Amino acid sequence: MMFTRFRTSCFGLPFAGLLFSLALPAHAAAPAPIVMPSQWMSALASQRLAPGYRQFGDKVDALASALAASCEGQPAAASAARQRWLEAAHDLRELSPLPIGPVLESRLLRRIDFWPTRPAQIETSIAQYAKTPANTARIGLPARGLPALEYLLFDTDRPALANDGPACRYAVWLARDTAAGISATVSAWPDWIAGLDDAEPEREARLLADGINILIGSTETLRLKYLEKPLRPHAGPPETDAWRSGSAHAGLMAYFSGLRAGLQGDEGMPGLTAMLRGRGLLTLAAQLDQRIDAVQTALAALPEDFAAEAARPLTDTLISELGRLQRLLAEEVADKMSVAVGFGENDGD
Repeated sequence: MMFTRFRTSCFGLPFAGLLFSLALPAHAAAPAPIVMPSQWMSALASQRLAPGYRQFGDKVDALASALAASCEGQPAAASAARQRWLEAAHDLRELSPLPIGPVLESRLLRRIDFWPTRPAQIETSIAQYAKTPANTARIGLPARGLPALEYLLFDTDRPALANDGPACRYAVWLARDTAAGISATVSAWPDWIAGLDDAEPEREARLLADGINILIGSTETLRLKYLEKPLRPHAGPPETDAWRSGSAHAGLMAYFSGLRAGLQGDEGMPGLTAMLRGRGLLTLAAQLDQRIDAVQTALAALPEDFAAEAARPLTDTLISELGRLQRLLAEEVADKMSVAVGFGENDGD
């Protein structure tokens, strides 16, 4: 998932008045410490996203090395490459609900996480790369990134990479291209975080609007893109995210873990709920906590094979709870925080 820059406004207030409204609670005495949008984003970026993308990049580098060894015929390399993919994919799913800062600005997730997978375009790109390996600019997003690599590593209907030289070389390039995009993002985090110091009122307003819109959009993505759409009746088995590698369930868990970090924070890291409490919106913060816990409970009850017909009542419960969480964010939270709800774009939709 990747978001366009959301529409923001000063919501009918001068920016100085907006900063004042962000900084002060609804009552005379603050029931909790004030958390500004820049503090929220700075903590999230420095404690979770910047180190998370650094670790993610290391895992993709390891994946590229394993793929290169597999292309050279090393017997254990193919199994190692699949394991490295699973590790990198878990990190990606945990990071992808929070496309802020350099990730939002560079549109990194469109480059490395295009899904649903398009096998026909991947196969065409393999042939194109084999002919002109120096000309990669024309290789489109549907044939790049970790979902494309999952298809090449795990799909049982195509030859194994060790037996398909052109596909194996293409897979190595895919992994290195993904690693290059991550590396640029890792390099950009320090300056972006430093730029949050002493943020002006206009910047605070944009950060608040972007942060809340991203959480709304990521909740919708989990509900609609990763659950509702793949489970709609259609010919053939449900093609959930990462179904080829058998890691769809783990992906859902990782995605919600990342989303929850933005919503509730972590030890020493404030989330959206801390901002609400700092403004005196205690009841709304408690309602948000309840909705988050309800999603967590529904997710924990989901079986490994959540796409099976027998699991449908449990998936329907999870979909419903995500819908309630999304409505609370888009209606009550956005209204109380004076944020205009914008629009995102889901990769591959």
